[in-house]
Amino acid sequence: MIRIQKSAIPPEKLAQDGKRKRRSHCSSYSRNPAVYQLGERIFSFDSTIYAHKSVKQALIKAQHGKCCFCERLIGTDGDVEHFRPKQAYKQASGEPLQRPGYYWLAYEWDNLYLACPGCNQRHKQNLFPLQNPTDRAIDHRHSIDFEQFLFIDPGKEKPEKFIGFRGEIAYAIEGNLKGKVTIDSLKLNQRSLPEARLQRLQLLKSLWQIVQLASQKPMDKDLQKEAEKAADLLEKATKEDAEFSAASYWALQTNFQFIIG
Repeated sequence: MIRIQKSAIPPEKLAQDGKRKRRSHCSSYSRNPAVYQLGERIFSFDSTIYAHKSVKQALIKAQHGKCCFCERLIGTDGDVEHFRPKQAYKQASGEPLQRPGYYWLAYEWDNLYLACPGCNQRHKQNLFPLQNPTDRAIDHRHSIDFEQFLFIDPGKEKPEKFIGFRGEIAYAIEGNLKGKVTIDSLKLNQRSLPEARLQRLQLLKSLWQIVQLASQKPMDKDLQKEAEKAADLLEKATKEDAEFSAASYWALQTNFQFIIG
């Protein structure tokens, strides 16, 4: 995961149509909260607003076409993901759904990201664990500011404070809970992700070895030219638009000591 810098100004579709839908949902809930809490009535969310082409394109641009969680390159194949689930939520996997979800945030720019189907549909789903579940905002009249959520929010936090990499394997820095919950819940060390990262890192290690060899043979002009190209590719691999840039950064910082092959 890397820090995501979204535009401070939300797409017009959210600012206008999304704002109207938010007011409608809040008014409907206020008239009869019990039917929503019991699941007798559910909100009908408009994907043509929160997943509008302009919204998705803005997310693709902000995230460089990568999943906000696993950093796979997905481009237009990604889902518009709600960080705080809109319809219902779970504190932990295996628990029953609790209703309603964060309906008032369904069209909020800060609550939307681009995610791959694996992260969004198969693993995160309705999960949104809190350190203290009693602090949860259960409707629009409560503030989310008191919530100590246990998923890293890449739009508001620096993931590198919570997650590091030993080669292709992600780990929670200093055993912090937020890093561990994010890694475990989203299966960031499963579902072929380590293999994909390793393939990338082995290529980068080969480039790094060229740079190291060139430093020992300064008179070899051909080698120096190859090393310049290799160094440029290594630098690009840690840029925010590169796939698995976080793992690449950590590999370079540790001189690829955890990369076999």
